[in-house]
Amino acid sequence: MNFKKITLAAVILSGVAGAHSAGATPTSNVFRVGVANVTVHSRSENLTSNGPAFLTPQPAGVTVDDATTLLLGYTRHLNANWDVDLLLGVPPSHSINGTGTLAAFGEIARIKQASPTVMINYNFGAQTNAFRPYVGLGVNVTHFYNTSSSTTGNIASGGPTRIALTNSIGLAGQVGVVYRLNAMWSLNASVVAAKVSTDLTSTTGNIQRRTTLDLGPVVYSLAVGYAF
Repeated sequence: MNFKKITLAAVILSGVAGAHSAGATPTSNVFRVGVANVTVHSRSENLTSNGPAFLTPQPAGVTVDDATTLLLGYTRHLNANWDVDLLLGVPPSHSINGTGTLAAFGEIARIKQASPTVMINYNFGAQTNAFRPYVGLGVNVTHFYNTSSSTTGNIASGGPTRIALTNSIGLAGQVGVVYRLNAMWSLNASVVAAKVSTDLTSTTGNIQRRTTLDLGPVVYSLAVGYAF
C-alpha cells in the first residue's frame, strides 16, 4: 500500500488493512492473522523547489507502489451487532517512483509505513449465523519512517538526498464478511479504504523539493480469527 494501484490491506497494514471476526457471545474477543494487500491509488502535485527552475523541470511528480504484508487484528464485541476493531499489521515497505521528467529514473526512494486503524463495525444478521456481512467506519493514522533515497534518486536530485513525509490522520471505511467455522474459529475477508495524505520533502544540500501526495489506499485482506 504501487500506492497508485491503498492502504494500504494497510494496511495494514501495516501499513494499512481491515478485518472482522465472529465470536460465540456478544462480549467475546477475537484475534486474527492473515494477509493484506495494500493497493495504492496515489496522486501527487508537481514538485516545487526553492532553487532555480532548471533543477526541477516540469512536469515532475511521484507515485507509490503497492505492497503485501501480514495482517494483525483484534475485535471486541460490544453486543450482538456492534463491535470495535483494531487493525494493525507488519509495516510494509513501498517503492516511490518518479513521473513526468523523473519517470526515466524509476525507483527514486523507499519508505515504510505503519497505519493502525480503529473501526466501529455493524454486523448484519443474527449472531448465531455462520455467515455475517458487516460494514465499518473509523479513523486511520499513518506514520511514515525509514525513508531513503535510491542511487538513481540521488542522481536525479543532484546529490545525496534526504526524504521526509508528514504523518496522516483520516477517515477509513470497510466492508467485509465473516464465515464462522465453529465457536472459536472463523474466516474473514474485507476491503478497507482510507484517506491518507502526506507532504513529501526532498532535501539535497540547500535545495528542497516538495509535493503533496494523496495515496488513496485500498486494502484487501483475508484472515483467520480465533475467538475466546
